[in-house]
Amino acid sequence: MRYGKPTLRNSFFGWLGAAVQAVGPDANERTMHIRKRMLDELLTEPSAGASRLTRRILGAPDAQTLWYCRGELMQALCPFRGEAAAMAVLAELTRLFDGLVPAGMMKAATAGRRH
Repeated sequence: MRYGKPTLRNSFFGWLGAAVQAVGPDANERTMHIRKRMLDELLTEPSAGASRLTRRILGAPDAQTLWYCRGELMQALCPFRGEAAAMAVLAELTRLFDGLVPAGMMKAATAGRRH
């Protein structure tokens, strides 16, 4: 019997940070706010991939799925705003995810930026 014995999978995900159980009206409201902010940023710039990314953002069931749309959003914004402005938008959006995604994901996203 393996009750309570750690496995490689459990220790790996534990290292990444405990999964955040972001449920409830507050988490849903925050997720909707993030979704709206991402769409607002995306829809201000004409982009070839905007319609596909718009569908992904609208169809994202949770904050973690929206988290993974950030890279595509940056790619869509860079040609029109420049890399520095796109990075500023991404940094602002990243702060909105605090408490909605695992701490390890937040730490990895902010590790490269030292202000």
